Amino acid sequence: MKILVPIDFTPVTENALKYSIGLTGKLGVNEIILFHVVSSDKDSANAASKLQNLAGQYKSQVSVPVNPLIKPGNIFDEIGSAASENGASLIVMGTHGIKGMQHIIGSRAMRVITNSETPYIVVQQKPYREIKKILVPVDYTRESKQLLPLLETIGEKFKAELFLVKQKSKDEFIENRITNNFNYIRGSLKASGIRFSDAGFFSPSSRYKDVLQQANQTDADLIVTTIDPETNLTDYIMGVEEQKIVANESQVPVLCIHIKHFMRKTGAFFE
Repeated sequence: MKILVPIDFTPVTENALKYSIGLTGKLGVNEIILFHVVSSDKDSANAASKLQNLAGQYKSQVSVPVNPLIKPGNIFDEIGSAASENGASLIVMGTHGIKGMQHIIGSRAMRVITNSETPYIVVQQKPYREIKKILVPVDYTRESKQLLPLLETIGEKFKAELFLVKQKSKDEFIENRITNNFNYIRGSLKASGIRFSDAGFFSPSSRYKDVLQQANQTDADLIVTTIDPETNLTDYIMGVEEQKIVANESQVPVLCIHIKHFMRKTGAFFE
C-alpha cells in the first residue's frame, strides 16, 4: 500500500512523515508520497528541491521509497484527488489544531478531510508511538456496525486492543439501537479474536469531552471517528464534535473514515 503525506514544510507536517515511517512495518507500506500543492507551476521547481531534501533526510530511516509529488491548485481539492490518482490507501496529515480564527472559519484539516474518500490519520506534534490501544466510539447509526471490517483489520495488523465507548441516550428507541450495535460489535470482535474492552460512555452533546476523557484514561494511541461529507460545511464552521476530536488538545492521532466511501468500499482496507 501507499501512504500520501501532505507537506507544507512546517514541523507538524514533517512529524506526519515521521509518523508514516512508523506505520510502514505494520501496514506493509511500499511507498510514501510526499505531496505539496503549489499556487502556480512556477513554484514547482523550488518545491521539488525542498521535497527531495526532506526525503533525503529520512532515507536511512525507512526501507521503502519516499517520492515527491507536486500539483498546482487548491489544497482543499488536490490532496484527496492526488491520493486517488496515485493509489494511496491512507493519508497521514499534520495539523496545528484549531487556533484563533479557525474557531470561526473552521478547521483546515476538517475541510480537507471532507473532500477526500481516502482514510486519514490526522496527527499533531506528538511523535509516533506504536498503536496498541485504539478508542472507538459506538453510536446508534448503522455506520457503527459497518466500521467493523476496518476495526478488525487494524486490530489485527497492529495487534492492538480496542476500547469501545458507548453512546448513551434517554430515548428508549435510540438506546436499543445503540445496545444492538454495541453487542454486535463486541460479539464479532470476540469471534475474530480481536482484544477489546468496554471503556465508558459518551453523550452526543458532550461527545468531544467524553471521548477525550476516555482516550486519556485508556492512554489511547488512536481514536477512530467517521466524517460525513454530506454535513453542511456551516456545521463544521460552528465546531461540531468531530472537528474537536480531530484537533483534540491531547494530540491523540485520529483515524477519520469517509462514511459514503466506506459504504461503497469492498475488500480489505489498507492493502
